[in-house]
Amino acid sequence: MDYKSIEEVVLKALAAVLKCEVTSDFSRENTPQWDSLKHIEVIFTVEDELDIQFTEDEMGGLDSVSSIVGTILTRHAT
Repeated sequence: MDYKSIEEVVLKALAAVLKCEVTSDFSRENTPQWDSLKHIEVIFTVEDELDIQFTEDEMGGLDSVSSIVGTILTRHAT
């Protein structure tokens, strides 16, 4: 998968969980409704859509669209 196709999945997951329009610059820092509960929902949704499982260490760093996509790309590169 390439960056754009992964980003599309992540954006759809965020939109579904947060029930709002999302853009590629979304992060927990600039999105008040992306709280800890919604964070877990986003992670689970992305995992289900892409048939992957993030480690506990990875989950803490998945705080933006770019960090989620980057982590997935790194996993696929190895």
